[in-house]
Amino acid sequence: MALPRAENTSRVAYALDLVDRFEDTPAHRAYVDLATDMKPWWDAIEGLQHRIQAANDDATRDALIAERDASLVAFVETHALASKVDLLIGSFDAFTRCLVATVCDEAIVERAISIDVKRIWRTFRPWVMHKRTDGDRDRSYGRDLEDLYFRFVG
Repeated sequence: MALPRAENTSRVAYALDLVDRFEDTPAHRAYVDLATDMKPWWDAIEGLQHRIQAANDDATRDALIAERDASLVAFVETHALASKVDLLIGSFDAFTRCLVATVCDEAIVERAISIDVKRIWRTFRPWVMHKRTDGDRDRSYGRDLEDLYFRFVG
């Protein structure tokens, strides 16, 4: 049986290695590329974002959010970004498996990737929901990213 300190050292080392290895993956390159690829969409929805924030009632706000979400799905499809988005969203399974199996330190993983998980989930949630309900209807699509988001947000 491993000593608690050695066990924790192993979890920390595994978490750091997992984060390090992610930096050299096609999914990480897709993440970097998407920052540039999505800029026209961010620019296009700027006015819509202001209208969402200024909405006085839930019905109006919900309608504007639905419009924004539909525009994201359309943008991803018309700009042929689906493969990059899918690659990025699918890349979080290793982190989820690591945490569920308790072989990596959760605090290290959270500090290393939580801001990215939050940003990716909040941006691409409409795409995830679209993939779960449209076409192939893969109900597990994006589940690892979603699980990490709610683990980190609380």
